[in-house]
Amino acid sequence: MDNFECKNKQLIQSLKHFTMKRTILFTVFALLTFSMSAITKGIDLTKDPINPGPRPLSLTYIPVSATVDETELAVYFDMSVGNAIITVYDDMHQIVSQQTVDTTSISEVFIPTNEWTAGSYTLTITYGTTNLTGDFQL
Repeated sequence: MDNFECKNKQLIQSLKHFTMKRTILFTVFALLTFSMSAITKGIDLTKDPINPGPRPLSLTYIPVSATVDETELAVYFDMSVGNAIITVYDDMHQIVSQQTVDTTSISEVFIPTNEWTAGSYTLTITYGTTNLTGDFQL
């Protein structure tokens, strides 16, 4: 019986040790995830028609998203929209970055922001007759 009790104590200690390691790893993972989400900010893009006209009553899917942090602006295309023009304006309405992207071959665009001054910026993404805009801060 002593051998059985000894093995049970060892098993209980192993389980406690495993549970403690798992709790620590989960806490570290949660903190890293939270810190990354606090640094990278999503940019809300709104759709403005270039040619005003009747608008559909249903929600329209926007195949583009964007995020920004201290070092870069990232633009993601979920699907090809052909050629897209990505333009960033500062708060004085001056162009600080502009590039044309062929989204049939490129789905992610990264624009360095680490040399831009702190302030307000406007991102525009234009393709076909679609014009998306979003404001962000650095």
